[in-house]
Parts: sequence; C-alpha cells; structure tokens
Amino acid sequence: MSTGRRRALVAAAGVVVVVTAVSAALARGGSGGTSTSATDAGPWIERAIKPAGPATPVDPERWTGPQGRTGQFVVGCDYSHSGSNDPIVHFGMAGMSHRHDFYGSVSTDEDSTPEKMAKGDTTCDKKVDDAAYWQPTLYDHDEVVEPMDLHAYYRAAPGVDPQDVEPFPFGLALIAGDMTATTPQAGDATGWTCGSRTDLHDDPPTCTPSAPLHLVLTFQDCWDGQYLDSADHRSHVAYSKGGECPTTHPVHIPQLTTSIRFPIWNGGHDLKLASGNIYSAHGDFLNAWDPAGLKREIDGCIKRGVVCDLASNREEEDLFASGPLPTKAEAEAADEANGSKADRAN
Repeated sequence: MSTGRRRALVAAAGVVVVVTAVSAALARGGSGGTSTSATDAGPWIERAIKPAGPATPVDPERWTGPQGRTGQFVVGCDYSHSGSNDPIVHFGMAGMSHRHDFYGSVSTDEDSTPEKMAKGDTTCDKKVDDAAYWQPTLYDHDEVVEPMDLHAYYRAAPGVDPQDVEPFPFGLALIAGDMTATTPQAGDATGWTCGSRTDLHDDPPTCTPSAPLHLVLTFQDCWDGQYLDSADHRSHVAYSKGGECPTTHPVHIPQLTTSIRFPIWNGGHDLKLASGNIYSAHGDFLNAWDPAGLKREIDGCIKRGVVCDLASNREEEDLFASGPLPTKAEAEAADEANGSKADRAN
C-alpha cells in the first residue's frame, strides 16, 4: 500500500458568533455557563440518548506547526489493559466488541460508567483525569502490539475564542474515526505519523526508534448542549469550522487530540487493527474528569492562553512540527548522535 501524505488543515481565523442558542444550551449545562457536574448528571446508564441525525462533516480543523500559538494542557497516560469491550458502543455486553487498548481509568470494561470510573484509579499523570481513552488493538503479522502510552492534548480548536470553551459535561461520550472504513478516511480525524508529528498519513509510514509510529485522533469540539450520547454515538457532537460551531451544536468544548505511541519502527511490518484493516482507525473517549479539576485546567491554560505541560523529551518537542519527515539516513544519523530513546529504555 502506498503511504500518501495528507495536507494538514490550516484553520481560518474567525470571530465566534455568540447566538441565543448558545446561551440556552449553556443554561441547560448549569448556572453561569458551566457544564453538567457529576452530581447533577444522574446515573449515566439512565442518560437520554439522542436519536441519530444527518451525517455531520468529519474533517476537523486542527493545530499544526510549532507549539505556543494557543493555550493548551496535556495529560500523559500509560497503557492500562486490553479487552474485547466497549462501554460506549456495546455497554453491558462483554466480548461483543473487537479488542481495544485502554488508557486512563484502570477499571474500564463493558459496564463502566463515569460514576464508577471516578471512584477508581487512573494511569494518567493528572489524577483528576479519571476518563477512559481507547482505540482498537494494533497487530503486526497477527501478533498483538502492546502500545507504549497515550498523550491527550486539550486546546481550543483553531479559530475558536478560548473564552468560549466550556468543560466537557460529565459522562460525555466521543468517537473519532470510522471503525467500518476499508479505504482511507476523508479528513484528518485520524492518521498515522512518526514521532508525534502533525504530518498525517493514511498508511503507517516507516519510522525510526527515536520517533516510533503514532496514531493521532482528533475528536469533535462542538456539543449540542443537551445529550451525552446519541444512537450513532456522533449526532450529539460536531466539528467546528472557521472557529464557529454549527447552530445545531452551539457549545464549544475543548478540542481533544490523542497521540498513541507504538513500539513500531523500521520496515518489515504487516499491520492491521482489531477493527479491520489499517484504514479502520478510530478512538473513543468517555469523560470522567473531576469537574472542578477539568474546569481549573481549562481556566488556567486554555482561557489564559498559557501553554501548560510542555513535553521535555526530544520526540515530543516536535509534536507540532510540520514539513517533510526526515529521511532514513538523516534519522539514523540523529539517533547515532543523540542515542535512541528506545535503546536507552531497554
């Protein structure tokens, strides 16, 4: 399969239009525009499910280029466990799903709820983040590839006024990508890259030990202000365009981008996902953040325009770098000069 490089989307600068629908939606989320809390959301299993609606665009406008152009905070989460469970799509049905790798909440299984997850432990470095993140298991020559870790980046989407970003409501369910895809997916909701760069590829590129393979997923940043989930698990959220949310989904929420690192480099691989071929990449997020902790991060980093939690290692410093990937010879020369992180870790 050819490895086609997709163009990174450059967001158009825009002014967020605040309409009456936004005020009404925020009012449903709580006083003063704050989101639904853990105490007033009610049991997640009794949540109202929005009927599936018309398909919405799946082409996010996402940040590329050097860090520092917008406020953000970052959560690092170690790999926790794997299982054939999916509490969003197949709640209560153990073994019904294809196999997933889980990060964050250590208890995520087929009957996980945000209320349960909030009472347990997490693999994330911010202990107020009890959310669950997951993606289909990666296989190489039919052998399971255990992921290394996940980093979650929270920002205002390009063009969005950071002051308009509201915390996720407790229990919000998000899915990025299409697990049924058998050909390259349109847009940049999913993509493969080396070293957490923003140059996304439909097919996994050949990487080096110092910049191994990553799967990058960008989730929806507009919420309808009412439902935590929908029958198709998508109709309650949408992507912004030019800094504006559609009138059907008027509430700006953080743009969540997850970058999942795999111990895959050099050639000779035969990769596929538990959901199908490599084009079926997708990921899930179930919010169980402590509401006060999430609001504190958003207020202190996103709304103040502060770049919090800058990664210090060489690989993650290039997270928002654009331009061509280094040649194999260039990468090997850099590894020889600086030492391979993978080798140092072993």
